[in-house]
Amino acid sequence: MINKKKILAIVPARIGSKRIKQKNFIKVFRGLTLLDFTYQSIIGSKYIDNSILSSDSNKILDLGKKIGFKHTDLRPKNLAKDLTPSELVINHVLNNTKKKFDIIVLLQLTSPLRTSKDIDDAINMFIKKKYLTLISVSKSREKHQFNVSLDRSGLIKKNCKFPKKKNFYFVNGAIYIADYKYFKKYKNFYSTLTGSYLMPFKRSLDIDTYPDLVILKKILKNI
Repeated sequence: MINKKKILAIVPARIGSKRIKQKNFIKVFRGLTLLDFTYQSIIGSKYIDNSILSSDSNKILDLGKKIGFKHTDLRPKNLAKDLTPSELVINHVLNNTKKKFDIIVLLQLTSPLRTSKDIDDAINMFIKKKYLTLISVSKSREKHQFNVSLDRSGLIKKNCKFPKKKNFYFVNGAIYIADYKYFKKYKNFYSTLTGSYLMPFKRSLDIDTYPDLVILKKILKNI
């Protein structure tokens, strides 16, 4: 909790990973799975009050419970397809949650290098600047599939045009934050007040392919 606002973290994990088979069960480093890394970042947060693991698989939910997740949500298979938006998954969780929250935080398993401090700093920024939503970004010298434009105040804009710069900003998939009431109404992490939380490129690895796992292991060995 921060400023008397209750915060819920939601972690989606589906069974049908195509590029990396059984991705959520692979022990990527010292016996830890991607789910372990996300759980550790949650329990290390000073502000997250509760967390819910959402999956279409009881096997994944059971693993989550063994790791430490106290609350889980079994979602239907139609909310676990390749192109199912995360927003629909989150809405399903919220509809099944009796407790009331003020802020929701989406944390994807594919960002294992995201830290508790990243989460708390992003939440702090969200509160301080009174954003409706906030999305973590990183910068790169090369264009990225998920490039976005930032205005001079750091707000994410889809169609901003600025003079050419040496760096491109992209959504790194690590942290998404939204005001609960806004999300329930619009079911979207983009708004007229979408702030950006800048994360270092070195912590923005997204685990999508086997080569990504190799890179992750090399990074973790040197930490």
